[in-house]
Amino acid sequence: MKTKSLTGYPSIDKPQNNGYSFMEKNPIIPNLSVYNSIKLINMLYKDRDAIDCLNIKVTYGQIFDDAVTISKALKELGVKKGQIVSIAMPNYYQAVASFLACNRIGAVTTFLNANAGEEEICEYLNLFESPVFINFDKSEEENLNYKKNTDVRYIITLDKKNENNVSMHNNYHLTSTDNTIDFNSLGSIASFQKRGLPENSSKDNSLILFTSGTTGKPKSVVLTNENILAAGTYLKNSSHSKSLQGDKTLVCVPFTYPYGFATSTLMTLMISKTAILAPNMSKDTINYYLKKKPNIIFGSPALLDLIMRNAEKDLDLSSLTTYISGGDFLLPSKSEQGKKFFKEHGAGDVEIGNGSGNAETVSCGTNPTGITIRPETAGKVLVGTEAIIVDPDTMEEKKYNEEGLLCVSGKHVFKEYYKNPEQTKEVKFVRDGKTYFKTGTIGFIDKDGYFTLTGRQSRFYILSTLNKVYCDYVQTIITNLDCVNECAVVKVPDEAMLYVNKAYIVLNNDIIPSKDLETEILEKLNKPIKNSVGEFDQLKWYEIPTYIEFVKELPLKAGTDKVNYSLLEQDAIEKLEEIKGKKLIRE
Repeated sequence: MKTKSLTGYPSIDKPQNNGYSFMEKNPIIPNLSVYNSIKLINMLYKDRDAIDCLNIKVTYGQIFDDAVTISKALKELGVKKGQIVSIAMPNYYQAVASFLACNRIGAVTTFLNANAGEEEICEYLNLFESPVFINFDKSEEENLNYKKNTDVRYIITLDKKNENNVSMHNNYHLTSTDNTIDFNSLGSIASFQKRGLPENSSKDNSLILFTSGTTGKPKSVVLTNENILAAGTYLKNSSHSKSLQGDKTLVCVPFTYPYGFATSTLMTLMISKTAILAPNMSKDTINYYLKKKPNIIFGSPALLDLIMRNAEKDLDLSSLTTYISGGDFLLPSKSEQGKKFFKEHGAGDVEIGNGSGNAETVSCGTNPTGITIRPETAGKVLVGTEAIIVDPDTMEEKKYNEEGLLCVSGKHVFKEYYKNPEQTKEVKFVRDGKTYFKTGTIGFIDKDGYFTLTGRQSRFYILSTLNKVYCDYVQTIITNLDCVNECAVVKVPDEAMLYVNKAYIVLNNDIIPSKDLETEILEKLNKPIKNSVGEFDQLKWYEIPTYIEFVKELPLKAGTDKVNYSLLEQDAIEKLEEIKGKKLIRE
């Protein structure tokens, strides 16, 4: 058989497609909703566990029954096709069932950050014009404030005492003056609804998730049913799914991030496996979730660190076969440490691989499973998609092994940023009749289709809770304080959180640094801060600096006007070690 000669350009040769069938390279994405697709896929698996969350285990049959109940209740509350239902809760089963319910009736779901403050939540509720808001463990007073400051008609709250309760048949009489509807009473509301379903298609909007807010507010990414189904199809075909041996996946990343819900959870349901949800991941709970015997972990370097630091010595991890690292790059040396650790805890030769993706590609850009693992790479470009490496300044195409900006094309590429056509236009371009998305990821593709990630257009770190902190975003907020001239934020190690951050602050002229000023700055950072365009931003509790140091100027990289963040990070670590050393001497 004659070997096809290479042109030297990954976009033309498509090396990621080598060895795959015609249908895998040219998949048909069904004209269905996500709900109908997952239901169809699992028709023969109604008795198989779909979700394992805390003390709840729910079969595929039960989750679809619950989705029908919730969808009828939402229709009774007046939710119409195309309207956006906002959900702010940790990774609970009820959130998954609510998404399927919304999707069944053509409504769109967005997952808001459960750690966000009241003002941020209200801002999104108003942006999305949500008729219904579903949240967790909120008081009547808190929900009344949401109602006062938004046009939300109904608020549904899952009470903490009911987090392990899947019954939704508590008696409830609906009135327009209620501030809060108990989640577990939705069955009594649903009993009134008899009307049929709207026509749903793959082109309908399905989900709004968020970029991580690298230099400003997170962008709201609109995903259609087709985007989600295409991402699942590309991943399944790329991995042949047989590499994902076992029936249980551990989902640790919060649902507000694409990797947490769209990839880890929905893709698990699309391959008929069980999603173990972790709504309260920390060093104190990690052993609890690992004892649920996951076969596949959707994790990150931070989660691997969390496991290796806190796993019980006699913990049995023999069930584990695959560890997929996303969100940040897992170094080969760390991967080897992980393999050794898992073997010491009874596992076989665990496959540990890096993937990469963005909210705009349903968190699916490259695939690390079902292929030969090369830990220095982020896996292979997805089969059935297009990829091109370009110079980020000139947009000139790069050849094999030449570094540049990764751009991808496929039916998994998002529809738009919500109500932001200009930003949408900025990140998309058309070449040879194909629409590409600029991923913001720097690297190169080799002749085997592997993508080596060499950098990102943003700086971030991941906490033990699996939340991301974008340093550029934090320092932008801090510079909006009247007393601050410049600011640089870097990460430093932390025993409990894995990392926290330190802010190096250059004060405005005539302002004298002091401990009182440091305290004043921290107090202000705990409240909303007006930005340069008159809007208010508020840092989440885990974004607020743990350490502050006042400096006369920020160090720059030689011959440039760019801040030398590596030098500051090294300085922060050294000074933290000094503090620890002095503390040990005193003790």
